[in-house]
Amino acid sequence: MNNWISESLRIHEMQIRWAVQNEMARTVEDFLARRTRALLLDAKESVRISPEVARIMAGELNKNNDWIEEQINDYKKLAEQYQIA
Repeated sequence: MNNWISESLRIHEMQIRWAVQNEMARTVEDFLARRTRALLLDAKESVRISPEVARIMAGELNKNNDWIEEQINDYKKLAEQYQIA
């Protein structure tokens, strides 16, 4: 299964599912900032993949499109603080 969400950050779809199912990850920020450190490693790339991360997490958590949009927007606001202009 070659479902890399980000090859440069080495984040795979199954990591997201594992974090939700086994580690109680509940937000995009939790996954990208704390569990993978993607925010610190490459903030721009982490923002790029945040919609896909949100979509996968929403499926695992039975969340709707409003939740997805909220997660993406909240994460983008946070990530702005970590990006060099």
